[in-house]
Amino acid sequence: MMYRSLTRDTEPVVEPVSVADAKQHLRVDSETDDLYIQGLITAAREWCEVYTGRAFVHQKLTMRLDTFPLEFRLPRPPMATAAAYTGTTVTYTLNDAGTATPSTTTLAASEYRVDRPAGVIRTIYAGTWPSHLIDQNSIAVTWWAGYGEDGTKVPKQIRAAILMLVGHWYEIRGAVLTGTVSKEVEFGVKALLDSCRNAEYR
Repeated sequence: MMYRSLTRDTEPVVEPVSVADAKQHLRVDSETDDLYIQGLITAAREWCEVYTGRAFVHQKLTMRLDTFPLEFRLPRPPMATAAAYTGTTVTYTLNDAGTATPSTTTLAASEYRVDRPAGVIRTIYAGTWPSHLIDQNSIAVTWWAGYGEDGTKVPKQIRAAILMLVGHWYEIRGAVLTGTVSKEVEFGVKALLDSCRNAEYR
């Protein structure tokens, strides 16, 4: 299933590793670089999310498509399971013939099934998707993804990979290593993350 866009509507409220965790990993005692380290943590988490194709801490995502697929296979698993984060919304553009600005409506939750372990949204049994305007971004699906509200449920190898990236970027602040043989910076990180990678990204 090809989607036109994927956006993050609500950012995670915390990172999978704290500044204190990163400073312990870096063996840094002063508070001088705390803001810089915090920025590195966020950048490392985003890099790891893109590489694994996963969401780590609860975040609200919206996927947009031009038409209804047979089923929605949601990117960036896992879907959130905590009660406060299980809401999903499917909106679509009505096929208003001759209307300059077609209106949108929300599909009733009773019209589809949510398979959270698989990260899939399907029609009800023997059901069909509604008629709609086939156009760019005419379908939008919004849901919550992530392992939990904080970093405690994020797999340990992901947290270790984030710390490794933070450590490398903290020590090496340029794009290249002058006077050394060039090597792939993220090799060890990728080795840690491969076991957690979304199957569709392999």
